[in-house]
Amino acid sequence: MTSADSLTCTNLDGYRLGRDYTESVRLNLQHYLWKDALGYNIHSDIEVENSKEFRIADIGTGTGIWLIDVSRELSSATLDGFDISSEQYPSEPWMPSNISLRELDILAPVPVDLLEKYDVINIRFLLVVVRDDDPGPILQNIIKMLTSFVEPGGYIQWSELDVKAMNVASTATGTHHPAMEQLLGGIQQRVQSSWVPRLPSIFAEHGLISTSSHHYPVRPEMRLFFTHVNFMTSESTSFVTMDNSRSDSSGPKYRQMIRDASTEAKAGACLAYTPEVAIGRKPL
Repeated sequence: MTSADSLTCTNLDGYRLGRDYTESVRLNLQHYLWKDALGYNIHSDIEVENSKEFRIADIGTGTGIWLIDVSRELSSATLDGFDISSEQYPSEPWMPSNISLRELDILAPVPVDLLEKYDVINIRFLLVVVRDDDPGPILQNIIKMLTSFVEPGGYIQWSELDVKAMNVASTATGTHHPAMEQLLGGIQQRVQSSWVPRLPSIFAEHGLISTSSHHYPVRPEMRLFFTHVNFMTSESTSFVTMDNSRSDSSGPKYRQMIRDASTEAKAGACLAYTPEVAIGRKPL
């Protein structure tokens, strides 16, 4: 079975992307590009300790790549990863000893053993998980998992992309890039992201304090690489969510548009990104 063939079914859990090895490669590449833009894994405003008693959770952990990277900085901290599917988890013996991975539906009631447990919870890339443009149900569960017993209180670090703020950038002023613009227009139409720039205020509405927002425009020399990741994401979406029954169906047509956008990218057109990070703290 080819990578494309493996993506022709909608996931039963509603996830609109694939989970094969090519998708794991995309997630891992995305992590390092994101870190390049931010310059960190954990923001400096968040107080951390390199001890076994200090617990960090990663929600929507995917391949666990963020935790693996963090484990090199905090080799003694307890690092737990959660995802609704374990399909992309590495084999446990390969993982650092301070990392554990398990399945968790973040929209379901929080298991008792996870209540008030974590000093820091990291969340990223949940645009396709948030429903009805409202992160509130997810945030409520996350807050339940944060400790309120140990000073200064548990932190949330939520990193996302407001797709409505994306635009097509070009090395040639006034040049038209129809495929790239059509691709971006489709993403902005399908993906609800108006909640992303409002995250700090949403945090405050749910009782979090010390909220802040941080923006990291992708540097011009890195835009092409972020755009390539977007091509991979869009292609995966086309296999999972679109009609692929015939050569003239919506899926194949969409992938042709991606190929046309790739040609435009070679000529200097890219998607301009600005990753956003919201931070909040649970009061004691």
